[in-house]
Amino acid sequence: FDMFHCGHVRFLEETAKRGDYIIVGIHGDSLVNKRRGSNLPLMNLHERVLSVLGCKYVNDVLIDAPLAITQEMIASLKISEVVHGTESDDIGAIDERYKYPREVGMLTAIKSPIDFKLVNILSRIQKKQAELQSKIERKKKAEREWFNNKYDQNGGGKNGSK
Repeated sequence: FDMFHCGHVRFLEETAKRGDYIIVGIHGDSLVNKRRGSNLPLMNLHERVLSVLGCKYVNDVLIDAPLAITQEMIASLKISEVVHGTESDDIGAIDERYKYPREVGMLTAIKSPIDFKLVNILSRIQKKQAELQSKIERKKKAEREWFNNKYDQNGGGKNGSK
């Protein structure tokens, strides 16, 4: 749940239709970085937890959740169903994380309502940054041209005054 976005909200909304108490596991920063690299996560654990808790479909968060969902975790949290979406920014295989819930028939894949991902956000940011940089360069060029026209290289203005 790095950079909590509309895709996450839509997924959690669909998840909430399946139960009356939704717990979301948030992995720690070191685990996310180990799995995804590239200086991820962008938001630290505290920021990610607060973002997810701010969603009206979430009742609780498991902070620094382990990678694999175990029998002990399911028993201690009284989990009746484990869900995951069909779209994810995660590059790891689902089997290792959801092995136990799959074996006992508790795993449900929910079709992600939209395919929005972190990479979409980053692409938008990069595109907007490039557009802004281009706009700044055009303005700088126009200002230089205006200044050079007003105050020519010889030190005089258009009216010849110094």
